[in-house]
Amino acid sequence: MKASTTAIVGTIGAAIALCGTVSSFSPPASTLAKLTHQTKLSPPYMFFADNAAVEEETDKETDTTAAVETESSSNTQITPLDGSESSIGNAAKFMVDAFWLQSPQQLIQDASNDSSELSESAKASLINIQADDLMGKYGERMGKRKLDALILAASESGDAQSNLQGMVTIEVRLLDKQNDILSSDASEFKLTQAVASLGPKQRREFKNASVIDIANQLLPPDISAVAVLANLCVSPAARRKGIAAKLCNEAERLAKEELGFDEMFLRVEAENEAAKRLYEEKLGYECVLEAEGATALRVDGNAGTFVEVSSDIVVLKKKIK
Repeated sequence: MKASTTAIVGTIGAAIALCGTVSSFSPPASTLAKLTHQTKLSPPYMFFADNAAVEEETDKETDTTAAVETESSSNTQITPLDGSESSIGNAAKFMVDAFWLQSPQQLIQDASNDSSELSESAKASLINIQADDLMGKYGERMGKRKLDALILAASESGDAQSNLQGMVTIEVRLLDKQNDILSSDASEFKLTQAVASLGPKQRREFKNASVIDIANQLLPPDISAVAVLANLCVSPAARRKGIAAKLCNEAERLAKEELGFDEMFLRVEAENEAAKRLYEEKLGYECVLEAEGATALRVDGNAGTFVEVSSDIVVLKKKIK
C-alpha cells in the first residue's frame, strides 16, 4: 500500500503529545521565528534512531522477539521520566549527543558533516530546541493531556539523571490509513472537533471518553487512534547490549497494559535499512504504509538548528502479545 503525503501543518505550542523513532520532533514557535532563511518546519517528525538499529543489527545474541539481558546490561532498568524540567533537559542533551550528532545515518548537513566540528554554542542551541520540544510533549503541565505521552529511560540501577543509557517515547496519535500518522496537534484538533460537532447532551456523554472510543465512534473508518513508538536512541557506550530491544519491549507492554492498545506503530525513513531490519526482523514489525515525499529533519551544524529535508517514510506495525 502506497500513498503520497505531505507533512501535516499544526500550531506548535500548547497541548502537544509523543512519539518519533526517530524523533517525533516539532520545534517550538519561538524557534520557528528565528529560522528566517529555512523552510517552515511542520510536524510530524519521527527519525528512528538508527544508532539503536545498528546496535541490535550487530548483536548476534539479541533474541528476535525480546531483549536478552547480557551480563554487561543486567543492571539496566527501564523507568518513565517524571516530566520535570531537569529530567527533560537531561533527555534533550542525551538525544542531541547520542542521536542527532552520532547517528550512522549522518544527520548533520553542513560543510564539515562532523559533530566534532560543532561549536559549543551550536550544540547548546540544538539542546535548547530539543528540550523545548520534549517539554511541550512530555513535560509537566496543568491538567490531563488529551493524548497520552511519556518518555522511558534506560539507565543503570534506575538512575536516569546521571547515567542515561537509552530512551524511547510513546505517544497516542491518530493514524490516517491512507496517508500517514498525524502529528499530535492535528490528532488533538480532529478529536476536539469531532466532539465539538455534537449536541450538548452527546458532548456530555463523551466528556470522559477515551481517545480510542472517540476515534472509533466519531471519526471516519480510515482514521483510528494508535500508540506510536518514537525517539529511540542508545548511547554509543551502551550499544550491543540489547538495550534498544529492552526499551521497545517495555514500551509495548505499557501501550497494552496501561493505555489499552493491542498494536504499536512507528515511522522510519525508507532508506534506513539498519533500522528497518531491527524492527522487522528482530522485533516483529511489518510495513503497513509507505508515505512518499514526507518531511524529515537534519542538523544544520553551522547554525545550530534543524532544517527540513524530503524523505520517504514507511509506517510499521506490530501486534502486541
